[in-house]
Amino acid sequence: MHLRIFPALTACAVMLPHSASAEDLPNPISAAEITVMAQRREEAIQTVPVAISAFGEVFLDRTRLDDVKDIVTFTPGFSGNSDDSYIDSIAIRGITSNDYGIGGDPSIGIFKDGVYQGRTGAAVTSLFDAAQAEALRGPQGFLFGRNAISGAISIVTNKPDPGRISGHLYVGVASFDRKDAEGAINLPVAEDWTLRIAGYATDYDGWIDNAFTAGRNDRLMGGNKQAGRVALRYRAGDADVLLSAEHERRRLDGAPYRASNDDREVLDYLSEVLQRDIIIRGSRRDVDTDLLRPRDDGDITSLTASIDLDLGSARLKSLTAFRKSDFHYLEDYDGTALQLGNYDQRQHARYVSQDFRLMSRDDRRLTWSAGVSLYWEDVAARFANEAAEDLVCTAGYGYADCDGMTMDLYGAPYRPAPGGLLTDINDVRSRNRGWSVFLDTNFHFSKALEAGIGIRYARDRKHFSIDVLPSQSSLGNVWTFTYFTDGPVSSSKSWGGLTPRAYVRYAVGPDINLYASITRGYKAGGFGSFTVAAPVPVEAYRLVPDGTKPDAFAPETIWSKELGIKGLDLARTLSFDITGFHYRYRNLQTVYFDTESRTQQVVNVGSVTGYGVESALNWKPSRYFDLSGHVTWTRTEKQGDRDCGQKDCGGLPNPIWSSAGVATGHYPMGPAEIYLQGEWMHEGRRRESFDWRGITRREAYTQINLRLGYDSGRGVEIVAYAQNLFDAYFVRGVENGGDLTPANSWGIAQPRSFGVDLRLRFR
Repeated sequence: MHLRIFPALTACAVMLPHSASAEDLPNPISAAEITVMAQRREEAIQTVPVAISAFGEVFLDRTRLDDVKDIVTFTPGFSGNSDDSYIDSIAIRGITSNDYGIGGDPSIGIFKDGVYQGRTGAAVTSLFDAAQAEALRGPQGFLFGRNAISGAISIVTNKPDPGRISGHLYVGVASFDRKDAEGAINLPVAEDWTLRIAGYATDYDGWIDNAFTAGRNDRLMGGNKQAGRVALRYRAGDADVLLSAEHERRRLDGAPYRASNDDREVLDYLSEVLQRDIIIRGSRRDVDTDLLRPRDDGDITSLTASIDLDLGSARLKSLTAFRKSDFHYLEDYDGTALQLGNYDQRQHARYVSQDFRLMSRDDRRLTWSAGVSLYWEDVAARFANEAAEDLVCTAGYGYADCDGMTMDLYGAPYRPAPGGLLTDINDVRSRNRGWSVFLDTNFHFSKALEAGIGIRYARDRKHFSIDVLPSQSSLGNVWTFTYFTDGPVSSSKSWGGLTPRAYVRYAVGPDINLYASITRGYKAGGFGSFTVAAPVPVEAYRLVPDGTKPDAFAPETIWSKELGIKGLDLARTLSFDITGFHYRYRNLQTVYFDTESRTQQVVNVGSVTGYGVESALNWKPSRYFDLSGHVTWTRTEKQGDRDCGQKDCGGLPNPIWSSAGVATGHYPMGPAEIYLQGEWMHEGRRRESFDWRGITRREAYTQINLRLGYDSGRGVEIVAYAQNLFDAYFVRGVENGGDLTPANSWGIAQPRSFGVDLRLRFR
């Protein structure tokens, strides 16, 4: 679906005479009336005993949240947003999963309309025609199921609405030649049938130049996306059936890395052995990379069938889903103009799930829900790492030339590979299946006192194989892998975990609620995508011995405790939400680069302790002003981290302080208004792991956005905006480096930009 489809939607908007008033639209910042599905049933956000943030449709539109990861920006306790399809950098209360292979699972669960969205390459999709987004902190596996050990993001899309014709059309232009378009139309097609069609497209240039190409305007970090969704709904009597199909095509630039000139240990060594000065050229907003076109491409298709039946005393819901994704990622992770580390990942995934849930009526003292969930997943990936052969011989092994190296290793002369590139390839495949059952109960002792207990048991099984191909270079397997396999080596393992939750909520008054909860989280173990486990030491540059299997790691578990207070002031102009938390995490799965073996390994860290306070408020003192924001303080400590015996081995890479929010001034003009909206996003300096080399770090930053809008109150809105108004410079992440890879940074933030949006809504 491309930009050219939207003139047709425009025509539909013009022909339909109905309009929407401003009063009909959801308030973008009022939390008091928001209902959420955090416990799989509709509840007021102010009474639900869960640390949760919710964002309505107008908020998502006005703040221009682009994809599901942008929810991170405005959510207390969340950090690690980035402009790519990876989710391994998203942290909730400091907990993240940095395993970019396919043998493990994410620590955050991302769901759309109740369906688990999967892993990197499949989970990140655009936000369009969305009704609401919910972000939940802390383990959520007791209700949400798979891989929500640190928290969950839940997106709810607009459903076909029986009995009326309605829709919207949004178009926009901005700096960096950005063009956006979104449209949706709701059409009753028969007495009990309604169709909804929605589409989205964007195209933009990048903002990063590559000094390697000597003055050419590269504009890296550009891309284009097209997405569409069709939903058909049957609603009659006690039955509500929804069938939907969605597809998204993503063609983005992968995040370019910039090595640090301050890493003299690595750069001085490279300069010495290569007999030339190695300097990273360009300004801090530029990169200097030999990879001319990094890639972040994806095609994601999903089919969903939801059946909701009212049985009188209970409701039965069936949710069936199929997801298919193809992902291609290409980056230069050494961040230099040398061909030392170009990384290529091609991934194909298929996912099928089936959920059955039975829920009691909401008007009883005892409410309950029970269910069973099943899934099947097949993920295959090819990882390729490229390096120039002459650099491998000289910088990597200290030889004057490659001929001397091959004569020493194999007694044979060196024969250059095509293009002089050494390419190491490993094929991996993970076939996973699992099931879980859960029961959740809530008892209302009185109007003021409520308690609940829930439990889920999950069982996961993975069959994993890794095939390290013999190198086609005469150098052999000497770089990413110093061995090879004779076809795939495989292993199967099963893990099970119990995830209970208990809570109590007490209403101090009609508008003040206190709650306390304790929850256990679990995430299955897995296999490393870049290492093997051999029964005896592997002989360098040779075939692995018999009995070699994929390298396995153990499951993660967490116990998390929360105390919270939610409330409204007497005038109901101020709502607040303050949560204190403490958790103990065991066997954290984490990736680190072993500079001795030059391999990326997934290991289990002994334990992580985290604690903090999250405070959020919504204030609307008058018709003329409103404010919504949060301030968060988080502290994490690691122990037993790879030979570190200290009490605190450095913590996880989360900001200690963070804050974000929106302040809006309104000038009413009858049914219309003019508004001025300011947004702030602040993340403090990030902690670093104990083996941090002291060269690069992600410093604190603050970004300010400003929007000036006119809303007619009759379905027409026009907005002019400035993103990153003060042109703040910051990066999304930094890498430790070591060996032949300099410490580097990635994800250079977009500079100041300007744009205009036009929105038409009709009903």
